[in-house]
Formats: sequence, structure tokens, C-alpha cells
Amino acid sequence: MAWVDAATGGGDVYYRRSTDGGASFGPVRNLSGGGVTSEEEAHDVRVLALGERVYVTWVEGGLRFRSSDDRGVTFGPVLELTSHPQGGLRLAASGDDVYMGWYRTAEDEVGDVLFVRSPVAGHVFADVDVLSENRRYGGVELAARGDNVYVLWDDGGSNDGADLFFRRSTDAGVTFGPIQRLTQTDGESGEQELAVLGNSVYVVWSECAFPTCEVRLRRSTDAGATFGPDVKVSQSPARAFSPRVAVRDSRVFVSWVGQTQDVYESDVYLSMSLDGGVTFAAPVNVSHSAADSRDARLVPAGAGVRLVWTEGYNGERDVYTRATLGFGLTLGAAENLSRTAGDSGEASIATSRCGTQAHVVWLEWAESGNSVRYRRASLPFSSLYCALLPEAR
Repeated sequence: MAWVDAATGGGDVYYRRSTDGGASFGPVRNLSGGGVTSEEEAHDVRVLALGERVYVTWVEGGLRFRSSDDRGVTFGPVLELTSHPQGGLRLAASGDDVYMGWYRTAEDEVGDVLFVRSPVAGHVFADVDVLSENRRYGGVELAARGDNVYVLWDDGGSNDGADLFFRRSTDAGVTFGPIQRLTQTDGESGEQELAVLGNSVYVVWSECAFPTCEVRLRRSTDAGATFGPDVKVSQSPARAFSPRVAVRDSRVFVSWVGQTQDVYESDVYLSMSLDGGVTFAAPVNVSHSAADSRDARLVPAGAGVRLVWTEGYNGERDVYTRATLGFGLTLGAAENLSRTAGDSGEASIATSRCGTQAHVVWLEWAESGNSVRYRRASLPFSSLYCALLPEAR
């Protein structure tokens, strides 16, 4: 795991690793050291593990990157890939190829969506490419499978009524096909997320036209060459936002945060499609709380999915998790992971061992200082899950 810690001054990137599934962790390491000035504060940290390799990227005055070829025991030098402030950083990898996408603003409502690749496991990078046109930019999502690279973004930074745009590469990011416009409405399309399984590419987003918001999905069955019509996923409540998507075989799970009109408190909802995203079942309320529930995350886990979210109000929030049982929408019990008197939030979740281990980290705020907390959940028979759901590898 990686995080930013300003306790020692400038706000550097720190890192710890576990070699026993999260039962214990090695010493803390500072990854920012060397090559950058101490006045710059790091942000937008991303970490990705793929086989023996570990990649960490962040923004610290510009785009920074470090890689490890030995499961994080040692790291190469800090690579300073750009010298300008960036935003919305995303990281993906496939085989020996490493990709990053982000946006950079030049002035008010003017900017670019940028992309860079390394064909040699992050040791050397090619030149930075501009993927957007007409100097329009917004939040970026990135995914890679085999030689295919998918980039999704909105133009909310340049347009009051944001739309979604998509480009794909079939040669490991060397070249990209034409821009596809996935939405063109009078509302605002944003909070997009991207998921890939085989040749199927799924895009979910929140479509808002005051006072309502809907969660919508579009699917490609030909590796992003074309997309089918958009499907309304959320049926209720009136405002649905912050969607997440996870794909298991032909089942597509989509979660979102829902809010009824004129009520501040939100709940976390989950729906599932059995036909690859063509139709969706009625949603289930995952959090079902009188308090405010939001900031949900969704990952494949077990035979289904697991969610983590923040519940409560600023200053007294807790981190909760809940998983589906079996292959449908039946839910297990919700569990409070933080269980402290402090304020808990900004939770992240990842899985390992074919989805049989879930790893949750979050920030804990207290008068004595902030800390990074970690908990894990484990299922037995990981080899069985790997055989039943090979994509979970």
C-alpha cells in the first residue's frame, strides 16, 4: 500500500508491503526521496501489483514514477516524467506494458487529456501523447487487457454540460483509434468508471439533469470498436450518483449512492445484470442506515462482489463492508471495520487470491494525529474459486 504523509514536512509518498496476505507488513519506506524538491507536496498516489512487479506513480510538482521487479523489495530511481502539475492520474498495466492517463489544465476551461506508455515494465517511457481534441478535458479512466488499451474521459473541465469520450488502442498504446462520443445530452455526464472482461468493455456513469441523476451503462462486445445503446441501471431513488462496476462472467454488478429528493442522507445500492448488461434487476439497499452512507467502492470477491463505504457524518464516520453470498444479490451481514471514536474515511479496497482475500485501508483522524488503518477478510479454498472464475486471476 502507498500513501502521502506530511508529518515529516513536505508530504512525501510512503510505502509498505506484506508477503503473507496482510497478516504482517514490512518497514515503512519513503518513495519520494531524490529528484524532487522538498517544497512540493505529493498527491494522486496510485499503486499496482502485477506478478513480480510493483508500480507506484504520483504527482509531486509533476508526474513521478517508480517501479520494482522483485515484488517491492527494492525500487528503481524516481522517474520525473513531466514538470507541470497534473490531475486525475490513472495507472494500468498488461504484461510488460505500463500505461498512465491524466489531464493537465493550461488555463480556465482549457486543457488536455494526456497518455504515456512504457513497453519495458516502467524502466523507460515513450513521449507523452495528447488523446483529447479541441483542448477539452476532464476526469480520466484507464484500462488495459493484452495489447488493448482503453481511455475514457469527460469534458467537464471545459464544458458546463459534460459528455463522455472514449478512445482505444489495439497495439499496446502506440497508436489510438478515433474518438468516440459516448454521451450527448442536455444534462451532465460524469463520475464515469470503466471495466473490461475479455472483449467486453463496460462504461458506467452518472447522468444528471437537475434535480435528478441516473446511473447509466453502455457496453461494447467488440473490444471497444463500437458501443451498444445506453441502459438505465438505477430505478430509485431520485438522485443516483458515484457509480461503480464489477464484472463476473456474464454477471455485471453496478453500485451507486442514492439520495431521495429533499433528504440529505444517502444509501448505497447494488444491482446486477445476468445478461451482460442488457437488463438489470431491481436494486437492493446495501447500507440501509438512518445515517449518511457514501464513498462506496466495489470489487469482485468470492463468487460475487464486496462493497466498502463510509457511514455517518464528518467527525464521527465509520467504514463499513458487506459482500454478496453466492452468485446473486443476496447480501451477507454488514460489518463496521473501523469501530473507533475517531473519524474514519477515504476507504479503498482490493482483492487477491482469485477474490478470496479482500484488503481494506482507510484514514483515521484523531486529535493525536492521522493514521492509515488496514483490515482483511479471507475465504477458504482459493484454488476452487480460481477454477470456477478464472478471470479473477
